[in-house]
Amino acid sequence: MSTAIVVVAHTQQLAQSVLELTLQMTRTPHQLWAVGGTDHGGVGTSAHKIEMALQEALEKHEGAVLLLDLGSACLNARIASEKFRDRPVYIAEAPLVEGTILAGVAAAAGEVPEVVKARAEEARNIRKVIGGLE
Repeated sequence: MSTAIVVVAHTQQLAQSVLELTLQMTRTPHQLWAVGGTDHGGVGTSAHKIEMALQEALEKHEGAVLLLDLGSACLNARIASEKFRDRPVYIAEAPLVEGTILAGVAAAAGEVPEVVKARAEEARNIRKVIGGLE
C-alpha cells in the first residue's frame, strides 16, 4: 500500500521548505504534498486547501498521513479529513520537520499509513541537544 504525506503549515513557504528537506532524504516527490496559508494567501491554514491536497494525494495513494506545524492547524486538518472517512487518513502527533522526514522515509519504503504515522510520531523522542549547554 502506498502512503502520501501532506505537510500542513501556516505559510506555504514553511510547508514547501519542509517538503524540500524531506525530498533530500527520500527522493519521492510523488508522495509529498505541501499545503500552507489561508485561502487568501494569509498566515493560517485552510480546510479547503487541505481537502484539495488530500483529494489529489488519495487519487494516487491508498492512504495519507498529515503533519502539522502548530496545534491550531488540527481543526482544519480534521475538517478536511472528514470527507475521506472511508480511507486511511491520519493526523500524526509529531514535530513537523523530524516527523515529516521519518514519515517520508517510511512512506518511501512502502509502509502502510498506520506505520507511517507511527514512524512520524517516533520523532517526539528525538533529542536535538546532546550533552550539556553549560
